Amino acid sequence: MLVVLSLQTTLFTELRPFGVAAQLVLLFVVVSGSINGVAIGALTGLIAGLMYDFILPTPVGLTSLTLGLAGATAGLLLYFFDQPTWWMRLVTVVIVSVLGEIYYPLAQTVVGLDGWLQLRMIKVAIVVAIFNAILSPLALLICRWTLAERKLSV
Repeated sequence: MLVVLSLQTTLFTELRPFGVAAQLVLLFVVVSGSINGVAIGALTGLIAGLMYDFILPTPVGLTSLTLGLAGATAGLLLYFFDQPTWWMRLVTVVIVSVLGEIYYPLAQTVVGLDGWLQLRMIKVAIVVAIFNAILSPLALLICRWTLAERKLSV
């Protein structure tokens, strides 16, 4: 997650398709939730959000809360499917990317930070969802590799 956060705060801050910064951290949280379920998705979101909170000027815990909620939502969408297919995970990434982009300004409004709920959020959510859909196959491979349980040989 440290590498993802580093890429988010350096490279993906400068690359702005249609004036919107891509949300790589959100992508990896959503993918981890869709692969490993509600608990791991929420835990990944909480940890990634806490790491991100120390960089952002918003109250500590706000990003952690919203990313944890996004990871849990991704796990919940695939909870009832025994063996989700690749396209189910792709649809989950798109839906939860849109929801994740909505969770954050809602949380900011709840704590009293004004000016975050705007019509521009629709554009931001759509661009982030498209970007995350394009990068989700690579993110799926990386998350499976990093979150895999490895058996120790004796």
